Amino acid sequence: MPGDPATKVIVTQESAPVGSAGGKPVKGFHIFTVSIHVEPTEGEYKPGQVHYAFTVPTGWKWVEWGNHYYYNDETYQTTPAKALDVQVDGKVLSFDLDTHLNSTTSDGTRLVFTVMVEPVGGTKPGTYSDGLVVVGKSGQQLLPVQATLWGVTTP
Repeated sequence: MPGDPATKVIVTQESAPVGSAGGKPVKGFHIFTVSIHVEPTEGEYKPGQVHYAFTVPTGWKWVEWGNHYYYNDETYQTTPAKALDVQVDGKVLSFDLDTHLNSTTSDGTRLVFTVMVEPVGGTKPGTYSDGLVVVGKSGQQLLPVQATLWGVTTP
């Protein structure tokens, strides 16, 4: 049950972008997909308005775009995606969102975010794991939590 000391909020990077670091034209979209869920998954989790901050890893810069949707691990269904009102300040993309899981028929067991990036020319090829996702602030139910954010650049 959320609020129980055994309950944890988990942040997971579901996908990472792969793009050219040599300043060559890059086709297509480059997306970070990040999800949050609560373990154990029973019971509702409603911390209210939560602040999210994503620090982009080396070799990438934010495109001011993002959305979110809920995913249900039991039914494999998603809600329609909704735009996020994102702010970009250098390497940090942030937004606030009324967050809830397992609380109504209109949410799900996971809250999924997709945010767009583009590669930075001149970055040495490699996998960079110096990005960060921070969910929430001290004093909020089971928060803050954080996870590494990584991306891959190719020659």
